[in-house]
Amino acid sequence: MSFELSSRPAEAEITFFMPADSVLSIVQRIIASCADSRITLPGKGGVVIFPGLGEYYANVRDMAEFCQAPATQFEITGWNETTPPSHLGIAKNIRDLLWQTAFHSSRGRLVEGRSKYDVVQFRHWPNVTRLPVSPNTVRICALLTRHPTTIMFVHRLLGISKEEVYQNYSAAVSAGIANVISSHSEATVFKPDEIEAQPEPVQHRGLFRSLFAKISGL
Repeated sequence: MSFELSSRPAEAEITFFMPADSVLSIVQRIIASCADSRITLPGKGGVVIFPGLGEYYANVRDMAEFCQAPATQFEITGWNETTPPSHLGIAKNIRDLLWQTAFHSSRGRLVEGRSKYDVVQFRHWPNVTRLPVSPNTVRICALLTRHPTTIMFVHRLLGISKEEVYQNYSAAVSAGIANVISSHSEATVFKPDEIEAQPEPVQHRGLFRSLFAKISGL
């Protein structure tokens, strides 16, 4: 288990990271193409992806550094061998690679196309024992696997930074474990000051207080 979290100010303006600028877009394209491929960052290692099997192999010195490199620095080649590269270790679930590339690329930003007003529920937990996580990933997952919740409200309820929530949400939605129940843009639906000041509905207070007590004990 590893930890990484942006140190950007909690009240900074939201910025977004573009998958097209990172290795995340390369991984997504390879999966969509169903073509076995190798992605290499010269001097830093690489990964071999088998979309049909839903697996990948990695030989990377520093995954955070690898994932944060600009997309233009990567070399992509087809994998024409008849057998997987067992010398690179064991095969891993390709969704784990999507989580890692989005998590490290995020640096406390939302992935392009998502909003802090999205109502989200996680379909299941990520494998927090072997994936990069932040100090409160477990608490975020505990909440979002139980109840559909607005991303902004996760930050308020758990008392953690927006950047940490954005980082975990970006990783989860990229890995396909976040079910976006509804999505709204800030410009067309809400005024931020009103949302920040708005208390939770009375009928939900008892539920969330009980849930918060359970999560706080994790």
